[in-house]
Amino acid sequence: MKAEESEAWQKCQDLARSPDILNEVYAVAQEMGVTGEERTVKILYLSLVSRFLNRPVSVVIKGPSAAGKSYVLDAIVKLFPAEAYYLFTAMSDRMLAFTEAEFKHRVILLAEASGLASDFQSYLIRTLLSEGRILYETVEKTKDGFKPRRIEKEGPTGFICTTTAINLHPENETRMLSLTVNDSKEQTRAILVDLADEHNQCNSVGQWHALQKWLGTQSLNVRIPYARELAERVSPVAVRLRRDFTTLLNLIKPIPSCIRQAGNEAEGEKL
Repeated sequence: MKAEESEAWQKCQDLARSPDILNEVYAVAQEMGVTGEERTVKILYLSLVSRFLNRPVSVVIKGPSAAGKSYVLDAIVKLFPAEAYYLFTAMSDRMLAFTEAEFKHRVILLAEASGLASDFQSYLIRTLLSEGRILYETVEKTKDGFKPRRIEKEGPTGFICTTTAINLHPENETRMLSLTVNDSKEQTRAILVDLADEHNQCNSVGQWHALQKWLGTQSLNVRIPYARELAERVSPVAVRLRRDFTTLLNLIKPIPSCIRQAGNEAEGEKL
């Protein structure tokens, strides 16, 4: 593990030491042809990194058809190795329970929320996000007759989807951050200009992948020294803030500088 950590660090140390890595993310997204959407780009990146935490941040990207929801998501996903996420466009009712894919410290990407065709699918997603795992019991026919089978799918797992709907299932909605893409005339004009300029695609994602491998070797015990002050500044206008505040903290923790600081403090304690 130490050798892998060292190799990854050699490739990603410039990024990990960046004083503002989120601006680096946005710059790369622009190279990939993303126009505007700075807030969405940065939150999507942090939500994918948060898969390392015990409570990953889940996101739904909302907007009309052709507004660029999937384009933005596809661009950010390219900065992550394949083991960071699990992508699908649709699934059967019990796929999450029966698939052989592992969901621990991964993000499930759903191309369109309408791919969740049943309440039971939504329930499995909700359980995976809230409980950090799926426990599913069924009965299977075997050569010895019907036998009970208990299936366990371990998290923690994040979830990101796009949708043209205004709202999702209310129980799922409160467990996710809602991001709305810009569908203004000004944004459309800017996109047309960028399309005419034919932006070059960014092919140098190896450094970004190495950063994720290095983050996977670091301590997840990240402390935010100003968390209490943040809490005191939030106006308690809604009950769901009890859940949303944890989401806010979990968007701060994935920033590499926070993880480095936590690691340095741990080393200091050892000394």
